[in-house]
Amino acid sequence: MIEFSLQVDCHIIQAILPEMGKLFALSSKVEEFPDLFPDLDDPELKESWTDGLKEEAKGDRNALARLLKSPRLPYGRVEVEEDDVDDLLRGLTEIRFTIRKTSLKSVVDEELESGMPSLTSSKPEVRIGYFSYLLLAEIQERLIEEIA
Repeated sequence: MIEFSLQVDCHIIQAILPEMGKLFALSSKVEEFPDLFPDLDDPELKESWTDGLKEEAKGDRNALARLLKSPRLPYGRVEVEEDDVDDLLRGLTEIRFTIRKTSLKSVVDEELESGMPSLTSSKPEVRIGYFSYLLLAEIQERLIEEIA
């Protein structure tokens, strides 16, 4: 079991968790599986490939759902079974992409990377998206540190 405490204040976590739940639900609706194969004329192989990707994505989302439903997360504690780490890392990436495409779509990369200096004048959905994005990034970084 991998366990650690987040650096984010638990009041912020508790404020953004409901919105993260909505973004989690949305992430499965914007699922994209681009053609990763070179030009293949075998529709059965393509279908099998896509089905495999969908099944893996389901495992990733299940690991993320377990984290989001954890009774300790609102208090800044992360607990992850070692067998779930890879799935969770992919699930976290998926929801961060969803946040980037939805809540943070109006934010340019440079502003996001510099710490959003205009955060106070941003819309509430942008602020919540930004804090969610940062929280998920911290979880990813800490998980990677733990398994390295």
